[in-house]
Amino acid sequence: MSSTLSGDASLTLLNALTIKNIVTVQEIILDHLANNATAILDIDAEAQVDLSFVQLVTAARKHAETRAGRLVLARPAAGDLYDVLKRGGFLDEMTPDAAHFWLHQEKN
Repeated sequence: MSSTLSGDASLTLLNALTIKNIVTVQEIILDHLANNATAILDIDAEAQVDLSFVQLVTAARKHAETRAGRLVLARPAAGDLYDVLKRGGFLDEMTPDAAHFWLHQEKN
């Protein structure tokens, strides 16, 4: 990310972002959001990701927005995360907002 706003804080996540530890990941993200206006999720391109993580991130984004905060990705989806988005149909007919969030594409 080229610039950050006041209250932005990076959160480096575990390399296993799967159903096996999704409750732990949820707690980490919610705790981080409780203490920061913006959470910048740093997800390693080599991280193991499944659909539960995509669902968690989607819910966490909505949670952050209800609290006047925001959740962003440090870089565009890659590796397993990108593959899960593709297999799950999330990349099909994306809204400009979703494309901006997941892939860092400019909004039109």
